Amino acid sequence: MAQDRQLIRWSMQEIRRIATRLARQQIYPAHVIAWSLWRRAHQAAAQQAHFKSKMQL
Repeated sequence: MAQDRQLIRWSMQEIRRIATRLARQQIYPAHVIAWSLWRRAHQAAAQQAHFKSKMQL
């Protein structure tokens, strides 16, 4: 479920990336937003794993 995932906060680079991609005519906005949500969820999971491994040291 997309609502159950934790996401990292929006970065300026992520906002720029989305704005650039949405400005292109060939790409569907829903695809850009879905990709961004997946990317931010993946980064949040990686960040949690990183913090967890640091706590075990």
